Amino acid sequence: MKINKDARNLILYMTFGDGYIQKNGSFLKIRHCIQQKEYLEWKHRLLKENGISVSDIYYVNNNGYGAYEFYTHSYDFIKAIRKYLYTPKKNIAQIKQLKKFTPLGLFIWYLDDGGLSQLKNKDGYIRGNNLILNTMLSKESNQIIIDYFNEYWNIRFRQSKNHGKYRLECGTKEARKFINILKPFIPQVPCMGYKFNVKPEPTT
Repeated sequence: MKINKDARNLILYMTFGDGYIQKNGSFLKIRHCIQQKEYLEWKHRLLKENGISVSDIYYVNNNGYGAYEFYTHSYDFIKAIRKYLYTPKKNIAQIKQLKKFTPLGLFIWYLDDGGLSQLKNKDGYIRGNNLILNTMLSKESNQIIIDYFNEYWNIRFRQSKNHGKYRLECGTKEARKFINILKPFIPQVPCMGYKFNVKPEPTT
């Protein structure tokens, strides 16, 4: 099967998050914890359905925590992705690559690097949410991604400092808009459903 643009973009989406292309490598390796094995299996299946040859899924010790992983076969286009995405360190703040993202790409990126927390009053009432995308970049690099989300998806992120780097975050209103874009894919990965429990809009 010929590797088309959609299949190549899948590799890009997965490299943005938890996937890793080794130095001078031409294959992508993906690892997830035991609790996220279903999500790993979904990625594995998605790549196979799009013509990407992959290894079987196997268990790894992962420093005593346990995990599962697999890797793709070698492809020249994966080597090319590494060349422009690692410059020399991984840099996802590239508008040319961000413009290739579809809702599926955002779904994968968010499941890999995002999360949703609940904001509660003293009595335990959930008053809102905070959605995070752990880009862990400089302020300047994050601003490129913030501008991209604003212009192309009408989602307004801000950034906050975390362990010396900066990540993206947004409140309940923007989180609803973001999650609504991802909604068609949510049922496909039930084990990750907790990342989408945003407070619903009030009914009138």
